[in-house]
Amino acid sequence: MDETKNTGAGAGEEEATGRFGRAREYVGEKYESASGAVRDGYNSMREKVEDVDFGAITDQIRTYVRSNPGKALLISVGVGFLFGLLLRRDDED
Repeated sequence: MDETKNTGAGAGEEEATGRFGRAREYVGEKYESASGAVRDGYNSMREKVEDVDFGAITDQIRTYVRSNPGKALLISVGVGFLFGLLLRRDDED
């Protein structure tokens, strides 16, 4: 009877190890697919940023500000106000 107990325990350990191995493979596959998706997204975004001509954008902004100084001032005040609201600390802390 002791032999059947040892054999049963060994089979249980093998079954647990098999489940762990399958779970590990599943997690590994999901990790690989997620890391691949993140890598592809990063490369895509990097290419888009590299293609942007920041000099041309700066020139367009200067032209807009020179032709519409009132609107530009109001926009900058509004953006500054929003940043201030987002970054301010609560006095209760």
